Amino acid sequence: MGKRRAKHPFEDNPGIDGFLAWMDAPEGQQSIEALDLVFDALEHAGVDAGQRKIVWADGKRLSIEQSAERIHAEHPDVSRDLIETHVLGWLESCAPATYSERQIEELDRIIEPWLDDYERTSRAARK
Repeated sequence: MGKRRAKHPFEDNPGIDGFLAWMDAPEGQQSIEALDLVFDALEHAGVDAGQRKIVWADGKRLSIEQSAERIHAEHPDVSRDLIETHVLGWLESCAPATYSERQIEELDRIIEPWLDDYERTSRAARK
């Protein structure tokens, strides 16, 4: 009698299946393209979380909105909203690899209210 193979958590998983279908759809492809553009554009950028600015490689200190607009100006065929969404995502993951756990926690403590405030005000502006 053969052993029964344990089912992998991703096997027959509607959430994973839906995500994979979304990634293959035009909407998913556009989001992935925007993600790549944002992370490439911000590859050498830093963050001044206290002043709530993204510090670009050329020294320009821009807000989230200004950074999204700068990227969109170079790629007008990509949705500005998608770009902005991925700028927010970049900020959530921007800690340098050299940071200690304590430094990452401190950066997160400062960035989280910035992102919360930004999302709250941008949602209110859209209404």
